[in-house]
Amino acid sequence: MFCDHYGTYCWHLLQMTPFRDNSQPDVLKAIAYSLDTLIPGLYIWMGRVKFRIGGSQPEENYSGVIYSNVGCAIVLPGYRIYSTYCDSYDPR
Repeated sequence: MFCDHYGTYCWHLLQMTPFRDNSQPDVLKAIAYSLDTLIPGLYIWMGRVKFRIGGSQPEENYSGVIYSNVGCAIVLPGYRIYSTYCDSYDPR
């Protein structure tokens, strides 16, 4: 969990969604947003399993998409990114 400056826990850094459910936030979209905006974290997606440590929830109007079923990425502070995903995040 992420701890803000006031010592309260505000949101989960670790999200796993083994099944796609409309009531849960779309973790793959959150991964796309976090990679697109270079927010530090570890991101892994393999079919229905999505794993994210760090990153951020996407903005409401963000329309980015990851066009790969399997991949992993790490974004380090200082805007260093190492990723198996090399495609665009723009909708087609």
